[in-house]
Amino acid sequence: MTRARYSHLAISVADIERSRGFYVGALGFAAAQPYVAGGRRVATLMECDPAGFTGLFLRCGDVLVELLEHHAGRTADPMARAADEHGLAHISFIVDDLDRAVAAVEAHGGALRTRFEHVFGPGGTGSVIVFCTDPDGNRIELIQHADDVETASHAEYLGLDRLGWPAIGAADSVT
Repeated sequence: MTRARYSHLAISVADIERSRGFYVGALGFAAAQPYVAGGRRVATLMECDPAGFTGLFLRCGDVLVELLEHHAGRTADPMARAADEHGLAHISFIVDDLDRAVAAVEAHGGALRTRFEHVFGPGGTGSVIVFCTDPDGNRIELIQHADDVETASHAEYLGLDRLGWPAIGAADSVT
């Protein structure tokens, strides 16, 4: 068996500069330099138009996200895909100040969708979870735990207590 190592998650976007502004400005990602790829070989590999795309990698803690603006891109329905449709469901981040993070999401072209408050552990002080969308309608989950006990209880509830969730440093660069 081959052991895989995480590389990155790619998101197709309508406007790479708008999306860079959203992920950097609202969520605190760091951006690399953009690159351009195209031609028949790339089109065959990526199953896209030979006109190619502009790509941009972003980093948040241990997470790498690649934004792809296809030069012959198709316009998608501006409404977010339903959470129960097959495909990418959401990207999730732990934040220290949820209200500030939501305000930043909205200020950078995203939208708040839902809000949920819950106590995961006995004697816990609670967590707040919201779902937002980026400017292209991709769902983003933002989680704020009241304290380390609540974080550990949430990890246990999700079955992640043995996998080191959340990733060390993951919240360091998220607003």
